[in-house]
Amino acid sequence: MEENNTTQDILNQVHESTPDTLHPLLDYIIKNGKIIAAGVAAIILIAGGISGYKYMNQQKMIKAQSEMGVIQIKYSGEKEATELVAFAKEAPEVMKPAVQLAIAKAWMDAGNYANAKSAWAVVGKTTPEMAPIAGLGEAKCLMLENKPGEAVTLLQALVNSASAPYTPSINRLIAEAAEQDGNLQVAITAYQALLTSAPQEASFFEFKIKELKAKL
Repeated sequence: MEENNTTQDILNQVHESTPDTLHPLLDYIIKNGKIIAAGVAAIILIAGGISGYKYMNQQKMIKAQSEMGVIQIKYSGEKEATELVAFAKEAPEVMKPAVQLAIAKAWMDAGNYANAKSAWAVVGKTTPEMAPIAGLGEAKCLMLENKPGEAVTLLQALVNSASAPYTPSINRLIAEAAEQDGNLQVAITAYQALLTSAPQEASFFEFKIKELKAKL
């Protein structure tokens, strides 16, 4: 009781020494001190919880990256692909585009171009900014499956929607796929486009154009 009286005396002295304009605020603090303290404590606990959540997520990410690294070092080809497919189900969401890229590459290394093509398609759908790279991967799989005509169709649609930095790579693959398909005029057109978009290799493209025109 004595402690409560002492505390009240101090508060009364503070009240008397503060300007009248601050009395309503001071009265609120005195009356609701426990509530305010509880609120501050809750904020501290929440902030601590958020920090802990971030730490846990960071640790999960490190663990997942390590697991993926072990798979890529330990296995290759089809076994690597199947292990990565299983790993992708539990991988952190932010890692999944990288995992899908690794899956596509592993299937290609294994010579399973149908599965690789499906993996590339997933990359393009789930990560729009990777769509041009995924399209190139799908087209390459079609060419390796001896379906160059389908590859040309895919790439011609892709070149119209992709940004300028990807255009040379797409046109180069169009030229290769069209030539493989016997569609020489399309190949020539693609090589002609490369003359301006990749001038550093102009002499090679001019040679190819001349060679293909001679076959028409």
